[in-house]
Amino acid sequence: MALPAIVVARVRVALMYRTNSIVLGVAALVQIFLVNAVWTAAYRSGAGSDAQPLETVLIYVTLAGLHSWLLAESVISYVQDRMAKGNLLFDLIRPVSFLAQTVAQQFGFAASVLVFMLPALPVVLLTGAMRPPAGIAAGLVYLLSLTLGFLIHTLISVLIGMTAFWTIKLDGINYVYRYLSQFMAGTFAPLPMFPGWLADLANILPFQAMTYVPVAIYIGELTDDALIQALGVQAMWLVALTVLMFAVWRRAVRKVVVQGG
Repeated sequence: MALPAIVVARVRVALMYRTNSIVLGVAALVQIFLVNAVWTAAYRSGAGSDAQPLETVLIYVTLAGLHSWLLAESVISYVQDRMAKGNLLFDLIRPVSFLAQTVAQQFGFAASVLVFMLPALPVVLLTGAMRPPAGIAAGLVYLLSLTLGFLIHTLISVLIGMTAFWTIKLDGINYVYRYLSQFMAGTFAPLPMFPGWLADLANILPFQAMTYVPVAIYIGELTDDALIQALGVQAMWLVALTVLMFAVWRRAVRKVVVQGG
């Protein structure tokens, strides 16, 4: 009979998706463990920073590592795929704008990532690699800053994705953005620990607003005037990137050719 075969096939598909989620969750924990091991070894060898105790650095890189999974750049490959397969024309006639569709894609991807990120939190809390935020106010402001950082990342991803209107393939750009953004956002080390010229460069790029700012707020490193200034920088980048995104979109959509008018 066909029914048992269909049931078995559906179970196998469900198990594959569950297994993929489990593997991703384990990968996130392995990344956190390895980065923590590197920093612990560095401090024990005397190469650490006197300004940042090891415990604070471990908490920082743990939370920043979780952020790196949340800020995966799915929109870039999504736009490239829609362009390469010729599906963009169908997207353009939908009642929702293509830009809104790409932003929704990023939000949907982030929601799926949370499925395996949230179970990782109790593990890192029990191992001491994480702690609650510096206070209730810091926790609430952290969520606000995290939202702003996520939106900034989404806008940058959409902008990079739209270069597919001219280049079609974005694999090279995608790899460069992935590693550059993670490093300059402070995913592997707090920005104050960067060498002077590198820290100055990181401070003028938007990547710091994606990871360093919200994580620094969480651990209580940014307070008072520094906190207000950091949130202002995030808001500034959000507005600037939104304006730039619409400007690039107006030029990009002119590259679309519809046969028959």
